Amino acid sequence: MSEKIFAFKAATAALFKETAENEAKEMLRAARVLLLDLTPTEEEDVFVDLKGRSSISASWLKAFKQEVKELRKRSRASGRNDEATLTALLPDLVDLVQHEGAPAFLIRDGDEALITAPQWEVEGTSYAPPPREQIPWLLPRADEVKKFYVRNEAPALLYDDLLAYHQGVSELPNGAYHDLIAAWVFHTYLPESCQYSPEICLYAVPERGKTRTGKGAIYVARRGVHVESLRDAYLVRLAHNFQATIFFDVMNLWKKAEKAGSEDIILGRFERGIKVPRVLYPDRGAHRDTVFYEIFGPTIIATNVGVHNILDSRALQINMPQTNRHFERDVTPEAALSLKERLTAWRAHNLGKSLPESAKPAPGRLGDILKPLLQTIRLVRPEREAVFMNLVRDLARSRLIDRSDSLEAQILLVLDSLRDQVTRGILPIKEITASFNEGKSEEACFSFQRMGRKLSSLGFGKGKTGEGASAIIWDEDKFMRIFSAYGLGKTSETPETSEMPGESRPRAPDVSDLPDVSDVFPTAYKEKKSPPGEDLHIKEVVI
Repeated sequence: MSEKIFAFKAATAALFKETAENEAKEMLRAARVLLLDLTPTEEEDVFVDLKGRSSISASWLKAFKQEVKELRKRSRASGRNDEATLTALLPDLVDLVQHEGAPAFLIRDGDEALITAPQWEVEGTSYAPPPREQIPWLLPRADEVKKFYVRNEAPALLYDDLLAYHQGVSELPNGAYHDLIAAWVFHTYLPESCQYSPEICLYAVPERGKTRTGKGAIYVARRGVHVESLRDAYLVRLAHNFQATIFFDVMNLWKKAEKAGSEDIILGRFERGIKVPRVLYPDRGAHRDTVFYEIFGPTIIATNVGVHNILDSRALQINMPQTNRHFERDVTPEAALSLKERLTAWRAHNLGKSLPESAKPAPGRLGDILKPLLQTIRLVRPEREAVFMNLVRDLARSRLIDRSDSLEAQILLVLDSLRDQVTRGILPIKEITASFNEGKSEEACFSFQRMGRKLSSLGFGKGKTGEGASAIIWDEDKFMRIFSAYGLGKTSETPETSEMPGESRPRAPDVSDLPDVSDVFPTAYKEKKSPPGEDLHIKEVVI
């Protein structure tokens, strides 16, 4: 008797003719894993024995035998056993790949060789990929990735092919936006090297190609998933368990996100380190009931309703144009698969390496989210940097225009008109509020208290008049800095948008005509810190 048969008989030693049918079936199902490695002859012997010592019907045993056969087939295809821990994240993991009909790990070994493994051991624990039906994107083929890895093609060639692919998918406001999308796709393959990731927001009325553009990007991106609902539990798992790149294709995104309780996920994906709490075990009591999930990852959004102003500051908005072009080619995961495999091979060559050094291409949060794309372009296609920096200039100008139309800008213009009413370095809030409310409907008017809070949020110090009324302290330098930051002023300072040492880097575009040069492109911006963003209001929900 072989060891395997002996182990099975030991596990079913309590099986007799008198054993209740339900109990007997449970016992056999629990022990079926022990039958997977038997030879056909050994398996036949086991089933003959089962027929003799149990009262289970022949039809059930036949079905059970088929179950074992199917389980053996899946087990051999995946190369893993039931004791392996399922994961999509491992050290030195290039990615999950398709190998011999099943998911496998593609690991870059220490000598830079690529290893395909249906199972991998780390510190004594065995890991296996999730089953194919639980992976919501088309896996690159292991053999194809290895072929491109050995070829080690020039990244500039891959960049140009990716650029041509996106140009064939949809029309964007101008050609530089195709560079933006191409750089973003490359960025999805090395997210470990980045602190920030811009959320690309495709915005327009219906039938402008938003979904087509988003699908074109997400199908070629690393671990790209296209979602049309905002179910909180599913999004948390996509972000935390898979570190997926997500395309949110949702009408009126913000309204649905608030309804689903997932707005903190969408807001937090732009920065590494942000975690969202979810109360999973309320019965365990304080400090044991909550799990914190990592949700950082590349994100693209399509919406026909303007996004929340907090999300807008973390996103790069692309206003989709009307086009007369006809796009005959269907946008499918299969059409993007070869590019995806080439990009996976590129990732394998660059895994664990740092991106090229770069200053932020713009100040504040805009510079934070654009920096990884600039670094990516410097790594793969430095000749396109000047094109990219021209786009940075346009994005910065657009943000300034938006800010100059904001409520805060209206308040600043009122302050500018009241300069001559500053007395002894203070300006009464009553005067500011009266001037702001002039000509407005009752619903649009501000109270003194609300105006005071707005002025504080803009950074003005509080003071009192001689009669004890609330006022702001007038600081001319501070006012001019804030005034310029909202695109309402201009200085003669010439900016420097990108650090480009030596002759090998293209010169940064001239942006000296930008309205708020001193704040948008300060000469010494490398020494400045980004202004703090709005607080994330994170909900706790039970999932």
